[in-house]
Amino acid sequence: MRELNIESRRNICKICPIYSPSRDVCSSSLWLNPETNDVSTYRKSGYIRGCGCHISLKTRNPNSRCIAGKW
Repeated sequence: MRELNIESRRNICKICPIYSPSRDVCSSSLWLNPETNDVSTYRKSGYIRGCGCHISLKTRNPNSRCIAGKW
């Protein structure tokens, strides 16, 4: 996978169903199936919990990775 720039990473986060735009975070109160983009409010097999990170900070760090593998 090629390295994405900050803007590309942010754009991916902004369309993610567990992105919380009001707080600019990956919502840690939601679970995401990275294969289907289905969202749950409780843990399910194959789902990943949002990391709670501040997107504006995480996308700037070249060593950070999306917990759902989107970048």
